Amino acid sequence: MAKKSTDDNLISEKLRAYGAEKPLGERKIVSTSEKGKTYRVVFTEVKPSAVYTIDGNIITEGNKCDKLILIQSDKSKNNWLEIFVELKGKGVDHAIEQLKATVDKPIFQHKTIEKRWARIVAQSFPRNTGDSSYERARIYFKKKNIDLSRGTITMEEVV
Repeated sequence: MAKKSTDDNLISEKLRAYGAEKPLGERKIVSTSEKGKTYRVVFTEVKPSAVYTIDGNIITEGNKCDKLILIQSDKSKNNWLEIFVELKGKGVDHAIEQLKATVDKPIFQHKTIEKRWARIVAQSFPRNTGDSSYERARIYFKKKNIDLSRGTITMEEVV
């Protein structure tokens, strides 16, 4: 039996075959956008990161979110962070379903993933009544150790 190379143990290698919208490289800021919506992450220090298009590239059928931002959090341990991003005009409920369907796909499961986020960037959000589909989704994702958050038009956060 052939021994696997060290690279086979990295999530970045697992996704390499799909090509990257922004290839793995050292960055202080990484962003992705679509149809006038932008999601941007500012790192506290320069980190290796990449952006992958999920919709129509990694997943071609069924519900799926738009993008994956992959960040190497610790080079010495090969730990990675995943941020799943859905860029939406309207239809936040549909965005939630797309994120739910995506995060459970085996391609995105890997032993080197340290933390995961799900982000919705939309034109607008329905009024929060405390029992909204968004609040129920936050509970659903929290049970999976995934932080769900939302922002309008341009969302920026520090990781």
